[in-house]
Amino acid sequence: MKKFLLLMLCVLSFAGAAFAYECEVSVLNSINDKQIIDYNPKTKTWSRNLGLQDYVFTKTITVGTGSFTEFTYNGKTYDTNTTYEFLSDGRLYGYNAHQLKFFELGFDGSGITGRELTKEEVQNFFPDAKIIMVSEFKDNEIEVDLPIFHKKAFMILNDTDRDFYKYQFEYYKRRSLFNNIFEVNFPRILIYSHFKSRDELFPILRIKVKPLFHFDAEYGPDNQLRF
Repeated sequence: MKKFLLLMLCVLSFAGAAFAYECEVSVLNSINDKQIIDYNPKTKTWSRNLGLQDYVFTKTITVGTGSFTEFTYNGKTYDTNTTYEFLSDGRLYGYNAHQLKFFELGFDGSGITGRELTKEEVQNFFPDAKIIMVSEFKDNEIEVDLPIFHKKAFMILNDTDRDFYKYQFEYYKRRSLFNNIFEVNFPRILIYSHFKSRDELFPILRIKVKPLFHFDAEYGPDNQLRF
């Protein structure tokens, strides 16, 4: 009984806390509003180094339409279908905050191209986050495990045609750079909604974070606990 009470006190002591997820350095190498970015058509690489024969784009953010990114080159504007972009190893990646999807961006001479990243590719950029695919939700609900006395990050990644325009986590105090990531250190139920709406046109996602005790875990080949 004493052990149970001690456990409850520890859990309750963290009940008001939430943690903002810390992204990898490469993900933080973002392209900001009014900044320029260079695309080399021969090597098909992106950089901040300007070449004489390269395409030099200027980034602008649209107003009132979801804050999408546009690239302007030589007086012409190109849509990216992304709301956040970052450079990594000569490649340009973008995130669409309303689709909850990541893309590798390119340029074919007539427009910006976008290849949707796989779950494995996204995981490489967010190694500490447990990825939850939208297709894994049943009736818009899902359960995830949280090891007791640990904090853990989760990411909702969309592999469907659903749209999540202006969705956010309800009553989640500290926001991450990406609106599909949340980090918790105590069991709770999280609601992902469109301005807390319960309209059938904007169905919520419900994530039940349940406690996982050490005796529920398994040991891996390296003799480390697998939660």
